[in-house]
Amino acid sequence: MISENHAKGKIFWPENRRMTVAITFDFQGGEPVRPLANGKMNNEDYAEGEYGPKTGIWRILRMLDEVKVKTTFLTCGGIAERYPDAVKAIAEQGHEIAGHGYHHEIARDLSREEERDVTRRTTDMLMKRTGKRPIGWRTCTQSVNTVEILMEEGYIWNSNSFADDLPFVWEDGQSRLVELPRQPFGDGRLYGHQNRAGDHPDNALTLWKSFFDELYRESSIAPTFTTFQLHPYVSSRPGRTSALKEMIEYMKGHQGVWFATGIEIAEWWLKQGFSEQPALLRAAAGS
Repeated sequence: MISENHAKGKIFWPENRRMTVAITFDFQGGEPVRPLANGKMNNEDYAEGEYGPKTGIWRILRMLDEVKVKTTFLTCGGIAERYPDAVKAIAEQGHEIAGHGYHHEIARDLSREEERDVTRRTTDMLMKRTGKRPIGWRTCTQSVNTVEILMEEGYIWNSNSFADDLPFVWEDGQSRLVELPRQPFGDGRLYGHQNRAGDHPDNALTLWKSFFDELYRESSIAPTFTTFQLHPYVSSRPGRTSALKEMIEYMKGHQGVWFATGIEIAEWWLKQGFSEQPALLRAAAGS
């Protein structure tokens, strides 16, 4: 049986830094655009999605090189198949490449075997394009089978939960999967998952700075953590990339912030043994 294990005592980040920030990009294209009831595709919506891997990814990579921050790209297998040069450039720049389904499948709508097949095909395609096996994952609408499948397939970390501010560990026997929770303040929600009118980049900056500032204040009491969930097809539009760059530089201007990739955080968390006590036992101990 899978247990949910949370930190039972004091945690700390490398070099006793105050806060850890994981900047992640869900690297997809037009996959989320499904055929309409009449079987036809909305070409405008599809083309907006394709802007990310076709055009915008290069602006994002230039920006990340300028700010000198390594990030994680949760990449659809279909994107790696169709845009090998973009995926190769991401890897060569030193960013982590993790999995994000093959065609951005809605996991809760898949059978267990269908979801396992998606996981394996995505893993194989990312290995083919990068020469390195992905060990992190974020799915679209996690299913009741996702965590167990990822454990069985040898993944080390997952990033789907919205329920916590700190990483925790899923455990099943000898298998462990680190969960890196995300915040519901990503660019997809702020910008309406593409180009909704009226969503000025300054609005994103205001919200991002607000939640970062509160977590940074709390880090004077105990170390904190946050994940930025972004999308190249959203944040690569002119004006939005500049806003993201400003936000990263704002965070870098604060002392004691560790910018880390998913695998760096997961390996640190496991190495320190922060999450060795099951949630039910932890609750009982505190009652």
